[in-house]
Amino acid sequence: MRLAAVDVGSNTVHALVADVVHGRLVDVAHYVEMPELGAQVARTGFIGPRSKTAMRALRSVVAQAKTHGYEVLIAGATEAVRQASDREAFMRVAGDAIGTPVHIIGAHREAELSFLGVASSHAGRREWVMADLGGASTEITVGNARKMVRSATLPIGSGVLASTHLSDPPKPEERARLRRAALHELAHAPDADVERLVATGGTASNLPLVLAKRNPPIVLTTAALLTCENRLDAGKAADVAAKVQLPPNRVKAMRAGVEVLLLLLDWYGLAVMHVSHQGLRHGMLLAYLERGEDWWKPSQ
Repeated sequence: MRLAAVDVGSNTVHALVADVVHGRLVDVAHYVEMPELGAQVARTGFIGPRSKTAMRALRSVVAQAKTHGYEVLIAGATEAVRQASDREAFMRVAGDAIGTPVHIIGAHREAELSFLGVASSHAGRREWVMADLGGASTEITVGNARKMVRSATLPIGSGVLASTHLSDPPKPEERARLRRAALHELAHAPDADVERLVATGGTASNLPLVLAKRNPPIVLTTAALLTCENRLDAGKAADVAAKVQLPPNRVKAMRAGVEVLLLLLDWYGLAVMHVSHQGLRHGMLLAYLERGEDWWKPSQ
């Protein structure tokens, strides 16, 4: 069986196509666009004219996914759409644009789905913590092996933090303000004595590419993250983007995201971070296999 999942995030619209092989997911392809809804919603409280950009992004990633001949498409939207006053109208138009309902995924359900996706490949033997760093929020979930123990959704996301605090390129005093703002919210992260931090989301999956295009690492030390930060801050986003072969908007978001990841390592007393390329979309598909069309609904 071949399935596809699309999520409308705060920075990105992302599609995953995957095959189900003996109950496990095998990635076939993924496609991403960056309409950056989160910054718009944070400033104004609604999506408004940014909806047109998001619809173009949705149609683009779904059209590319269709070339792989999936049997089922599921779609969801997260923090930026959850917070938008015009979310209901946006969801109707989005569903019409791709021919399948787009469901708003609640904050707790988003954490469950991300954990399900990450735990399928990265579960620790005892307590560990997952950080799903998105554009407008970060889900922090403590797990014990493959069991979700507790979680919190924090209003710190790479896109919103970058647009709020950082110029291009960032100044040291701006980074200091960003750290203070993020630390204020990290006080609400779940307490735990964990053996590892596993990070997912756009910043986490792209940071290894800043270090090496060939054989990018899947475990990043604090020193490696600081190297990434220095490279990302080394000039205008457009110039850095050309060097690291990533879109300029992604570079801007990652400048804030890497700071959050550094703070999380320090918060949990760890020196290394594991990168997961599995996350929300994988969790969406695994939940679909378990619960069918009710995949997006909160657990009872």
